[in-house]
Amino acid sequence: MKGFVTSAYGWDDNLQQAGFAKSLRQGPCQIVTWKGGRCGFVHWDVEPDVLWLRMLCIVPEMQNKSIGSAAIAKVMSLSSFLQKPLYLNVFIRNRVAYDWYSRIGFVEVENDGKICTLVLAPSSSPDLMERHA
Repeated sequence: MKGFVTSAYGWDDNLQQAGFAKSLRQGPCQIVTWKGGRCGFVHWDVEPDVLWLRMLCIVPEMQNKSIGSAAIAKVMSLSSFLQKPLYLNVFIRNRVAYDWYSRIGFVEVENDGKICTLVLAPSSSPDLMERHA
């Protein structure tokens, strides 16, 4: 994600490390594995009225194997169970991620020119969850 952060805000190692560490302390984080190996992580945060997908990272060589779909399906299931809308932020320049989230049912609700806020449309989650249950 360094390229997207750099293009949007510039890069400062100390600031990024501090922000990442703070973010991980704010909510649950789970390592994503595939065939016994670590290949990413998913981080979410339950707030009073919403569920935030803070970060979903799959190492590039493991992408396009439905690993991210399986990981987000669990967060979508939690959103449904808690009856809270699921939100996330994505860099506008990260078109691969933006387009993927759109395909699985997220819609844009805010755009500041650098980051888009997306919310999962209520009717979108059951299909993806069934495929990866």
